[in-house]
Amino acid sequence: MHSTHHTRASNTRLAYNANGLRSVPLDDAVRVLADTGYDGIELSLNAQHVDPWSFSAADADRLRRALDETGLVACSLATGDPHLLSELPFEPALVDPDPTERERRLDLLRRGVRIGVRAGVPLVVFSTGSRHPAVEAADADRWLDEGVAELLDTLHDELDAQGLPRGSTVLGIEPEPGFHCQTNAEVAAVIARTGSGDLWLSQDLGHTVVVEDDPIGSLARHLPITRHLQVEDIAGRVHAHLVPGDGDVDFAAVGRALGTDGLDGWISVELYDHDPVHREAARRSREHLRRFLPSLSGAVELTGAGQQAHAGRS
Repeated sequence: MHSTHHTRASNTRLAYNANGLRSVPLDDAVRVLADTGYDGIELSLNAQHVDPWSFSAADADRLRRALDETGLVACSLATGDPHLLSELPFEPALVDPDPTERERRLDLLRRGVRIGVRAGVPLVVFSTGSRHPAVEAADADRWLDEGVAELLDTLHDELDAQGLPRGSTVLGIEPEPGFHCQTNAEVAAVIARTGSGDLWLSQDLGHTVVVEDDPIGSLARHLPITRHLQVEDIAGRVHAHLVPGDGDVDFAAVGRALGTDGLDGWISVELYDHDPVHREAARRSREHLRRFLPSLSGAVELTGAGQQAHAGRS
């Protein structure tokens, strides 16, 4: 989906994950976020908005119209809904010891990659899932690398089929507490092993706060391989997403780590438990982040042609 949209003097733009607005149709979610002053929307695979088994050309057209009308950008597609495949959250994983179960996850992610390319989003994000206690880390790494290679092949095949240049959509791995890859450094190791310029880190600030002893340092160190940063507040290093300002994350330190130039990509608020108060949560999040992140505050918004090409790794 290539639409007219806001750009900024800074390269950093602010989005909101649609999994926090599941009670409204996706095109309405676009309008809510545009009204609240956001630049983008992070799409999410789930039964309410982007169902991986039924998302149709008509659904895509309706989304495209809403984006065109509002100037909002669909900046990424998150594939991490916990119950897409099982009653057990996030199961099966990419590192499941059963190859049949790993294939179920891969099939879902391949669907997500194809939808992402066809929707014109620049990034499709996934996580590794949990490693079973009896599985050796080296085996999990091998299965993960094999799965990532298959997803990169799917990405390249779909880009070629759509006549789109390599790099117009890339893949991102998000660390998640308790998963096989739960730190930024662990995802960085996967990227290094893969050696692909189409695989990036998708950081989650709250996850970093929960699992890492130096979260701000980790955020800063890994910015060169980061294409996307999800944000939320955290209290007491408990993995529960809160509106920025409601926990104890030092957002002033986050702002210093990002600097005035910010992230060459998107910052996306993720508040999946705040759907009943999504308008208020979105408004308060934006106000707090613009207060503490210099790359978001005071930037002039301009309207221009959609840009889907992405620079190579710096």
